[in-house]
Amino acid sequence: MIQNSNGAGDPNTYMSDSGTTDHTAKVARIREVAMTVREPKNAGEIAEAAGVARNTAEKYLTQLVEADKLATIQRGRETRYYPDPVTQYFDQIRDLVNDHRKDELTAELDAIRDDIDEWKEEYDVESADELRATVGDDIPASERRQRRHDAEDWDYYEHQAMLIKQAIQLYDTIEATRESRIASAN
Repeated sequence: MIQNSNGAGDPNTYMSDSGTTDHTAKVARIREVAMTVREPKNAGEIAEAAGVARNTAEKYLTQLVEADKLATIQRGRETRYYPDPVTQYFDQIRDLVNDHRKDELTAELDAIRDDIDEWKEEYDVESADELRATVGDDIPASERRQRRHDAEDWDYYEHQAMLIKQAIQLYDTIEATRESRIASAN
């Protein structure tokens, strides 16, 4: 069952759409569950985890798809929902620009590159996949675990580096757009 921080997914919480639970809370629970699934889920699974009726979930899931927050995939006759990867990508870049100065992003990118360079030197490889390939070598179990862990971190760091590079490249454009909207609103 999908869990979240507000108790959605607990079968003893929000058993029906009636009672004191208001419309805004239902929508928020549906959105929270749908936007955090790790694999596509159908409306019934999302409804159960959010503690709402299936037809309520279907209504708001459709709206989230129309707003480009969710994507869908058909599995047989069933529609499954998952966070739209393009929207997530741009949201992550926006969050980086909103939460950090350009020099902070540059320093983080530098730190990531330093860590990757250390793995390249330590393991004498050029990529996370090359590092994974060494796990089969005749090495102790603890070393194999460490190499798998470092390869996973390497992949994550590469992804973060890509996002940070994009945020740095778009930083001035995003800031200028924000300032222009503020100026035009006044």
